[in-house]
Amino acid sequence: RTRARSTEPTAGITQMPAMIHNVAARASTPSARPLSDSVKRQTRLPRFLSTDAKSVARVPVVAPRRHRAAAAGEDGVSLTEAEREELRALEESGDAFERLVQLAKEGGVDIPPPVNAAASMCGPMVVPTVSGANTTERDIPGKPAGLTKPPWLRQRAPGGDRYEYLTSGLKDLKLATVCEEAMCPNLGECWNGDTGTATIMILGDTCTRGCRFCAVNTASTPPPPDEMEPENTAKAIAEWGVGYIVLTSVDRDDIADGGAEHFARTVRTLKALKPEILAECLTPDFQGDEGAVTHLANSGLDVFAHNIETVERLQKRVRDPRAGYDQSLGVLRHAKATGPAGLVTKTSIMLGLGETDEEIAQTMRDCKDAGVDIFTLGQYLRPTPNHLDVMEYVTPEKFDHWKRYGEEVVGFRYVASGPLVRSSYKAGEFFIETMLRDERKAEADGLAAA
Repeated sequence: RTRARSTEPTAGITQMPAMIHNVAARASTPSARPLSDSVKRQTRLPRFLSTDAKSVARVPVVAPRRHRAAAAGEDGVSLTEAEREELRALEESGDAFERLVQLAKEGGVDIPPPVNAAASMCGPMVVPTVSGANTTERDIPGKPAGLTKPPWLRQRAPGGDRYEYLTSGLKDLKLATVCEEAMCPNLGECWNGDTGTATIMILGDTCTRGCRFCAVNTASTPPPPDEMEPENTAKAIAEWGVGYIVLTSVDRDDIADGGAEHFARTVRTLKALKPEILAECLTPDFQGDEGAVTHLANSGLDVFAHNIETVERLQKRVRDPRAGYDQSLGVLRHAKATGPAGLVTKTSIMLGLGETDEEIAQTMRDCKDAGVDIFTLGQYLRPTPNHLDVMEYVTPEKFDHWKRYGEEVVGFRYVASGPLVRSSYKAGEFFIETMLRDERKAEADGLAAA
């Protein structure tokens, strides 16, 4: 039984039985007989309903049992036969609740749509974040029904002797890897491999920017960089015995040169300890500072990499406002123009954020015009529920298409394209290492012949 004494709008909605029996029946029955004075004294109008007595029925307050009118039915509400007939028709048609909701809306109450209880127990529904999209987590293109992600995105968990060795070494030297900080899906594959490839993050583990695809820690004023980090990093890399290493960093807009000298010092120290090693620097944009770009490009590194991340249309949605499509292209173009002869430039984009095929092709052409040699494409994977939603799972076959397009049509020297490919993915490193060594051997042979 309902106690209709609450004057709050939500009370009238939640107290269903009496409301259905009275509001729906009386409002839909124009011939209902007038209420007696005794019933009127027990009757008042909920605030959420109209005050127009001609269009909205009054709801009787259920009196204590001993005071109920003898003429009332078993439900405690006095209805005429016509009202009961209408009520039965409403209940049989399933429209009684809808009628109640209609009356409430007419009275000015904004009633939210019904929520699926099972869905609410599993967390909030995913809302697409790309303008114009209407997909949800349940029907992302490319995701098989019943699976949380396509099978081609499965990777083994980190483990093995090589993984333990690298982890221990990094902790002892207080170094951070982007593999760990950014939750890279290739961590197990790369660290378990024979080479134990790792991408070292310098300048700390806290970024001054907040891109919506990245899980790295952010702060407006991170701790100052470790002054001994370049030496420690170089010594650790030399001890590992690897032939190719990637150095990357968070954005450090709080430093005058964005950390360019910190990068350069690390490269110089590493080359002094192990001249034969090949070094790639995956850099921030240094806020477009051309002096910083030139300084790092001439530090002795072999590959200058900077990621453009996504197509032009999605830049503002995906990246921090301080980054930008033209700014990133400018960094790559300037590195190529002012660096030493033979410097390789490289960039990368993520797919699955809502981009179109034409936008991908245009981005490739723009990067080639900026002098980029190496282009990589990989699937965007949302690191946490607080980051951008995946709008599409791109198939391996489509990634193969972009590899062919990039190499055969656009003209990149090399394209690494696959669901789990990342800008510093080991397959790309192996290719670049071989390419650079072959070129340098050819140059040496040419000098010897001369």
